Amino acid sequence: MSRAEQYQHLAAEVRARAEQEESPILKAEWEHLAETYVHLAEQSGAPNGGATYDPIQEMLDRASGKKKKR
Repeated sequence: MSRAEQYQHLAAEVRARAEQEESPILKAEWEHLAETYVHLAEQSGAPNGGATYDPIQEMLDRASGKKKKR
């Protein structure tokens, strides 16, 4: 599964959560989070050579003890 597909999957999960939310404020926050994942999916699929910030990869790198490249 590509990074873009992972973000699209997260967006779908978050949208499903938003649909079940009764609070209008929380529903709006869930929808905002879903839109953020959609935006990240679009960025990760862009042909820019991976220059886009990738928070998932950063978390994986930290968990495995890798240093961030500069």
